[in-house]
Amino acid sequence: MTVTLYQLPYSHYSSKVKIVLAEKGIPFEAPAITFAWPSSPEGLAVNPLGKVPFLVDGDVRLGESEVIAEYLEDAYPEPALLPVDVRQRAKSRWLSRFHDLYLGPQLTTLYVALSDGRAQQPGFGQEVDRLYELLALLESQIEPAPYFLGEQFTLADASFALSYVYIVMLSGAHGRPVDEARDMPKLSRWYAAVSQRPSVAKVIDAAKAALSGS
Repeated sequence: MTVTLYQLPYSHYSSKVKIVLAEKGIPFEAPAITFAWPSSPEGLAVNPLGKVPFLVDGDVRLGESEVIAEYLEDAYPEPALLPVDVRQRAKSRWLSRFHDLYLGPQLTTLYVALSDGRAQQPGFGQEVDRLYELLALLESQIEPAPYFLGEQFTLADASFALSYVYIVMLSGAHGRPVDEARDMPKLSRWYAAVSQRPSVAKVIDAAKAALSGS
């Protein structure tokens, strides 16, 4: 049975799930939807919360990217995307939650502000400051070798892949481009490795195409 994933190609939350599906070799369908679809009557009939990604796998229906990723890890255990060591498993989960609760929402704030006028308001620069603060915290918590937790690609790596592209793009769009060698040397070293994976490269290419309107 083919899995169905309702997603937006430029969503960093959707990208996590697509990378996990690809890493595990799970075939899936991704119906073409628009930004407005999740909150439309049709979209709300699929997920009453009006959000994507949303996974349908037989009688399993799940929202929230990390919940979906953990479900896929349990339901399709090979290849494993969580370490065996309990401390490393906890670190992977911490990194994923750091992304979803802090870095991801901050990137969304910066993205939306480019079109709703907030970026031009006095004091908005503090939101860019916050991005740099989060990057500094992340840098203090990682030591890529080559992935976040060593040689094993994990759910944490899947979480951050597309967001790296947004960090570079949005910091530049707000007039304070990140210096990858100075501001996030560890993360840039990690990205050089992770972006070589076919699952990640495909998702990033699709996101860039969607953002450019092609």
